[in-house]
Amino acid sequence: MTSLPVQHLGRLLALAMFLAALVGGGRDAWADTAAAQALFDAARQLMAQGKHADACPKLEESQRLDPGIGTQFNLAVCYEQIGRTASAWSTFLDVAGAAKAAGQLEREKVARQRATALEPRLIRLTITAPEGAPADLQVKRDGAVVGRAQWGIPVPVDPGKHTIEASAAGKAPFTKTIELGRAGASETVAIPPLAAGAPARATAPPAAAPPGTGAAPPATGAALAPVAGPVPAPPARPQMRRRSKGMMVTGIVLTSLGAVAVIGGGLAFASADSSDPLDGELDYLDEGESAEDAGAALVVGGLVLAGVGIPLAIIGGRQVPVAPAKKAAAAPAPSPELVLGPRYAGLRWSM
Repeated sequence: MTSLPVQHLGRLLALAMFLAALVGGGRDAWADTAAAQALFDAARQLMAQGKHADACPKLEESQRLDPGIGTQFNLAVCYEQIGRTASAWSTFLDVAGAAKAAGQLEREKVARQRATALEPRLIRLTITAPEGAPADLQVKRDGAVVGRAQWGIPVPVDPGKHTIEASAAGKAPFTKTIELGRAGASETVAIPPLAAGAPARATAPPAAAPPGTGAAPPATGAALAPVAGPVPAPPARPQMRRRSKGMMVTGIVLTSLGAVAVIGGGLAFASADSSDPLDGELDYLDEGESAEDAGAALVVGGLVLAGVGIPLAIIGGRQVPVAPAKKAAAAPAPSPELVLGPRYAGLRWSM
């Protein structure tokens, strides 16, 4: 029996290694999915034990690794349980928008009902700026920049302490910390006109010249270098998700099948014996040719599968930003139903 030519065997091995490397490239995506599922399961156990403060960070990380409507819904419930009403309200609205886009009408209905039930408990904070405010006036709330469009608008915030800062070039900064805790309360922080002149930066007193050196003492009264203004906070990183998990899984499966077909075809082609000079039986030659044909067909089919699967796996696993869900402000809010509450039926269905 003749063996497969060395150059053909080398090409098959190189192709198999190439396909295996491509399949291995999806391991990171699988690892993220596995970690997200483990975090979700741990968070659900903590929530069942009433340890919502420990569960919320795990749900946040699970949602970051593998965004999903179910994880986001549980995160909104967790926020509500620890009193972060504004975070829960906005997350429920995000869930409703995503569920509507996915055709999950029941989940959308429950999420909107939960958001509607939270609205009377929301704490709203309004930040106003003085008339004639400098064009470069920058306002921050808890370290996050508050755009001019938000000035004068009541914005829902979570209960607790909130720090308001304002700064502008050549002006003394303004800082105020308030604590909000009463459900349904509204608070306004008015930023006063900023005083002219930035505070001088503290400097060490000039060192005296060593006696007998004749060196003149350093000049006093020199103008101090202006204090640099606050550095703008970097923009928040958008939430990312894979373009299509189903497309990625399909591509990995097709690529794996293609690799198996190529290897199997190569082995079949190698085992075929169509040129044995000691055997002159025609049927034996036909069998060898059939094995070669089958091996070639497997190799071609495997390459086709890999050619389809590799682009699907790459495109489906590509990270893309999550589009912000449309808020439900314009849509009429449905009236609360009996499913609301800590033991409502909708929550059990959504798990």
